[in-house]
Amino acid sequence: MLPFLQINSQSKNPEFRLLALILFSYLFICFPLAQIYFKDSFFLHSYWTLFFFALTLTVLSFSGRLSFSQLGLSSPNSRNISFGLVIGISPVVVVVVLDLLLLKTGLAENDLFSGAEFRESPNLSIINLLLDGVINPVVSQIFITGYALNILAKRNDLAISGNGILYATMSFNWGIGCLGLGMISAALLRFSGSIIPAVFFAIGCSTAKLLILMSYPRITTLLVILV
Repeated sequence: MLPFLQINSQSKNPEFRLLALILFSYLFICFPLAQIYFKDSFFLHSYWTLFFFALTLTVLSFSGRLSFSQLGLSSPNSRNISFGLVIGISPVVVVVVLDLLLLKTGLAENDLFSGAEFRESPNLSIINLLLDGVINPVVSQIFITGYALNILAKRNDLAISGNGILYATMSFNWGIGCLGLGMISAALLRFSGSIIPAVFFAIGCSTAKLLILMSYPRITTLLVILV
């Protein structure tokens, strides 16, 4: 089937039309309004996307338009949970290992990393840690990779790259990290048949980011050099 005909037939799908309306509201109505009315509230300005995703998933679920099986959450098995735990802890391990390598090789004494230990770490509350490290990545993965991706990209060859673009767009962040997170999440979903490994990986990435900001400032310099 020609790509145009695929898009045309997809647009007649009621699920696709509903998602298109949701994405339009998110990008062109809620986003501008949040920048105008939430700019003086750090909490609302930082987490309005979380509330949008959570509210949308709740409404879709209670209206019968969405089920756990559609999100890749039905009947989680021990294999996917174990695989998810290994995948999820890997970003944290990478951060710790990289910092140890910098110390062991003496690169930490290089002028490039001078003063890194004096950087002021953000003062995050328990609520901020839970929101940034667990709740936000979980809800974002379920909405973007579990819900939106499965409607927009039915073909495996489009899903991985498509989710990278989708994840970056929905996060308003076109950095390599966000694109990579979206692509790896889609690959994990397609490989395992469940969104659980992707959710654990997102939690691991968010936790690693918080660790870098709070305890491993040298990694920030390293990432800037590498990227």
